[in-house]
Amino acid sequence: MANQVQKLAYVDNKLGVSLPGQQTTRIIYDSITTTAGQQFFEFFTNFAGKNEFQTNLTTNKLDSAESMVIKSIQIIMNSSTANLTDHLNINITVGNQVVLKDFDPSFNCSSRGLSFDRLHSGFNSTTNLELRLLTDIVIPPQVNFKAELNLGNALIAVNDDITIVLKGYGRIFSAGNSF
Repeated sequence: MANQVQKLAYVDNKLGVSLPGQQTTRIIYDSITTTAGQQFFEFFTNFAGKNEFQTNLTTNKLDSAESMVIKSIQIIMNSSTANLTDHLNINITVGNQVVLKDFDPSFNCSSRGLSFDRLHSGFNSTTNLELRLLTDIVIPPQVNFKAELNLGNALIAVNDDITIVLKGYGRIFSAGNSF
C-alpha cells in the first residue's frame, strides 16, 4: 500500500510533471454566502468578489507545479438557525470523475460517537464538522476540481456562511537554484 507521498509522486509522474517542487502540508478553502432556503452549494467554482478570508484560490485548478492529496474534509457553518447534524450529501469531483459520491458526513458532528475515522468520537459542535478520509484523494496539477454540498433539512437563513476546507499533503512550486 502506497503512502500519500508515493501516491502523489506516482500521479505526478503519470501526468509528466517533472518540475521541482517543495513538499508541504496544504489547506485550501472556499466559502459561500447563502440565500434563504438554499440547500445546494457548489464550492471551488466561483471566486468572483471573494476576499482572502472567503477563499485562498483564484481558480479551480492547482498550478502546473502544484498537486495535493486530500486527507480530511472540514465543513464549517456560520448560522444562527441551521446545523450540520441533519443529513448531508457531499460530492467531490476531480476532472470529470466523482471521487467521493453522496457521502453523508453528519455522523461526525456533535457527540454521536460514530465518527468514521476512529481518531475521535465526534466534535461537540453542531456547526463544525471534520472527517479524515481513509482513502487518499489526489488533485493533480491543472485539473479542475469542485465540491458539492447538499443540505437535507437544514433551515438556511439569508447571509449564512458555509465553508469547505480540504486539508492534506501537497507539492508547491519551488524555484530551487533556477533563479
